[in-house]
Amino acid sequence: MTLSALLSKRSGESPKKTCIKFEKKKFLYSEIDEIVTLTAGGLRSLGLSVKDRAAILMENCPEYIISYFAILRAGGVVVPVNTFLTAQEVSYILKDCGCKVLIYGNKFFSYIDTIKKDISDIKALKFNEIPKISPLHTLSKNPPSPPFDKGGMGGFEEDGDETAVVLYTSGTTGFPKGAMLTHKNLISNAEACVKVMYLSNKDRVLLFLPLFHSFTFTVCVIVPIYVGASIILLASVKPFSKVISSVFKDRITLFVAVPTIYNILAGRKMTFFSQYIFRYLLNIRACVSGAAALPGETLSAFERRFKVPLLEGYGLTEASPVVSVNPLNGVRKPGSVGPPLPGVEAATVGEDGRLLEKGKTGELIVKGPNVMEGYFNKEKETNETIKDGWLYTGDMAKIDEDGYIYIVDRKKDLIIVDGMNIYPREVEDIVIKHQAVEECAMVGVPADKGSELPILFIKKKEDASLNEKEIREHLKGRVAQFKMPKRIVFIEEFPKTATGKIKKTELRKRKV
Repeated sequence: MTLSALLSKRSGESPKKTCIKFEKKKFLYSEIDEIVTLTAGGLRSLGLSVKDRAAILMENCPEYIISYFAILRAGGVVVPVNTFLTAQEVSYILKDCGCKVLIYGNKFFSYIDTIKKDISDIKALKFNEIPKISPLHTLSKNPPSPPFDKGGMGGFEEDGDETAVVLYTSGTTGFPKGAMLTHKNLISNAEACVKVMYLSNKDRVLLFLPLFHSFTFTVCVIVPIYVGASIILLASVKPFSKVISSVFKDRITLFVAVPTIYNILAGRKMTFFSQYIFRYLLNIRACVSGAAALPGETLSAFERRFKVPLLEGYGLTEASPVVSVNPLNGVRKPGSVGPPLPGVEAATVGEDGRLLEKGKTGELIVKGPNVMEGYFNKEKETNETIKDGWLYTGDMAKIDEDGYIYIVDRKKDLIIVDGMNIYPREVEDIVIKHQAVEECAMVGVPADKGSELPILFIKKKEDASLNEKEIREHLKGRVAQFKMPKRIVFIEEFPKTATGKIKKTELRKRKV
């Protein structure tokens, strides 16, 4: 099955069910399916052919989701573009994958001249400029006639093995690479998530994270559509008061966010009355954290305060993206990112490439129907990342006897001091427990004789008093002496990705 066929299937089964709620508007599954078909016809009339790439550069809105499925229904391949990139960075991605069409939002009009200079033949247009479509608000009054079979792909094969999306990685180690994910990759990942999170068509999923991110789109769009649930879409996480308001007003049952959000909620000052309101009026049955490591202290503090299970998961773009998650019904182990999803295998390997015993730390490798085809037009990088069907994640981890995965650190974040290995997360997990610390990150910078200098960056909590001596006392006896940071730097804000992950590459460049 393709994603386009999945949407049509849900439309046929629940035509009057709300698919997307945005601001004060509700769009039924049948309405979304119809406008997707019309938009697909418009894209075909613009010259988009089977397997052609079409990019989306928009902020969160219903038109984003419609464009995504319309490109697929027209037989094309979706290229979601990070909205935090510069015009030059966007242009590189569009040129790299040979995009024929770019659908962009009003905010990005200033990018078009730069893009056109690099790619003169690209068709760049706003959603409402795509031909053969009607305004969303008139759709239910004047249902369109589909230009071709709604569930089909205009002659495109429907077995799900074709590429659906090319998702570009952040490019922290060079130019970004496009991970090619098939329909089968994404649908199998959604199906497995449903099994461990026990979602149903009665759920209401809150979506405020950026739609271009793989974690957001799989968990907050494909998963709800897979079960016929409703998506409550917000334009942004800001203002945060709108997020909180939606939780109650829209009776959200599944709350999906990144660690930064849970850290704010766990540490926010609340009156006794506010805590009562939150605890007893919540409809949320589970919260999910992804896209970055969740500090154990944040998880514990959040669950103590709100009495709602917080499920930490792990994934990466190349795996569609979810690899593992602590089960909603079952054993949840603090500090672990849970066992692999159903159908996914996980193991660890040493530097020599041999499989390691349970409990031993090594590079995490995964195998399953969610593993990407490879990187677009990058055979060498693909062969380095996928070997014998196993995806080499670049993350250091250990797996216990029950199959639960514990992420130790990024392989590239490993700090080597006089031949001794330091995994920054070990130190960070202890530092974050200090009552005056809001966020922290440790990086290594080159020093003499091939060694590195461990530098710890700390952001204090608002109005907190903290100095270097207190941090060293806090670490004393908890970490080995060689793991102690050589320098401690206090900063106002951390450089972050769109999903709140600290950019350690930028920290390494700072002169301290």
